[in-house]
Amino acid sequence: MSLDDATRAQRRAARPGYSTWLVANAGSGKTKVLTERVARLLLAGVEPQRILCLTYTKAAASEMQNRLFRTLGSWTMLGNGRLAEELAGLGEPGPFPDDLLAQARTLFARAVETPGGLKIQTIHSFCSTVLRRFPLEAGVSPDFKEMDDRLAKLLQREVLEELAIAQDPGMTAMARYQSGEELDKWLGQVVRQKQALTQPKTRPEVFQEHGIPNDLSMDAVCAKLRASDVADLVHRVGTALQAAGSRDQQYGQKLRDADFSGPPEQTLIQLETAMLNAKGEPRGTWFPTKTARKDVIAADEAAYD
Repeated sequence: MSLDDATRAQRRAARPGYSTWLVANAGSGKTKVLTERVARLLLAGVEPQRILCLTYTKAAASEMQNRLFRTLGSWTMLGNGRLAEELAGLGEPGPFPDDLLAQARTLFARAVETPGGLKIQTIHSFCSTVLRRFPLEAGVSPDFKEMDDRLAKLLQREVLEELAIAQDPGMTAMARYQSGEELDKWLGQVVRQKQALTQPKTRPEVFQEHGIPNDLSMDAVCAKLRASDVADLVHRVGTALQAAGSRDQQYGQKLRDADFSGPPEQTLIQLETAMLNAKGEPRGTWFPTKTARKDVIAADEAAYD
């Protein structure tokens, strides 16, 4: 029987005596190759409990186990000639003596009767098994339970509701910047960075990380604004926006109202509400509108003529 290049590559990858790194597209036969590799390992005399197969999803683990048991189960019912053809189809070199064929017929029972079952698991399940064997070393409770994404979200929402009802100051501060559908995504990022956030950074450390001078304060920021022409620029931009469409006018009024001679906190809040949305992010590419941008440029150029 002539073989194509793909089949020859699959047979090479399934050889039990080789260390193989398998990379292939979806539907190209990765599960088939891995299943055949396990079958050939068992045929070579490897004990079932010494084989470990890890997959990413439960569905993949179940599919691989079903295929393997289906293959091994079919061998128990085949005669010598047909079974020899099946083994040759896996890439096993012949000849196939009667004792090897008899051994092949016992593999299904050996796999099923293996203490703890054949180890075809998800990565998460394998890690859970390791943690349960060494809870003290891992620093976890011996009776811990895994939490899937659905349960994690439900628990997360329960905690948020309790914090909101208790009017927790941290929750109140967070609600200023995060709310609605973005909250789950933001909290997920916080949880993933839990270790980094456990030890709070000092003010100088935060400033250094973002390249901000240590002596920066609201008073210092506003003093720099008053000492420069930023105030004039902000008011000119506000005037130009007020002359544009209705979408720009409300923000133009806020810029016009910015009082650089007042309390620093008030000045920064006025600029923030004009330039940023409720999440503290830029309003978007629409702001200001194209018409308003032309007016702003024209007003700025006129100021320096």
